[in-house]
Amino acid sequence: MGCPVVLHQLMLHCWQKERSQRPKFTDVVSFLDKLIRNPSSLLALVEDIQGLAESPGEVVDYPMFISIGDWLDSIKMSQYKSSFVAAGFSTLDSVAQMSFEDVRRIGVVLIGHQRRIVSSIQTLRLQLLHQQEKGFHV
Repeated sequence: MGCPVVLHQLMLHCWQKERSQRPKFTDVVSFLDKLIRNPSSLLALVEDIQGLAESPGEVVDYPMFISIGDWLDSIKMSQYKSSFVAAGFSTLDSVAQMSFEDVRRIGVVLIGHQRRIVSSIQTLRLQLLHQQEKGFHV
């Protein structure tokens, strides 16, 4: 109740069943430091996001990212940071517009990596759409 989405996501990551999937303490500190520098990312609350769930009881996973690097780190695809930048995808808005073909074109050749990135792009689109819709409710 009243928990910012980014903190909720951090909590869920820290509670991963597999210890190796949990963030390291230094990662948590770094993430919290980024939140301090970008406090607007704390505005979206979990209750607001849950209203978009497709069925009752289903919580949609909408992590809030500050940079493309953070986003790629979160999906364990940080090896493609330079590929995104070299191809001119420097903002989350530009990444959200990418197609499957764009992902292939920038050099992501492994099909599993392509699928993971495209799936996350679709989630990112929903997140950005939600933020835009929230911006219009005054």
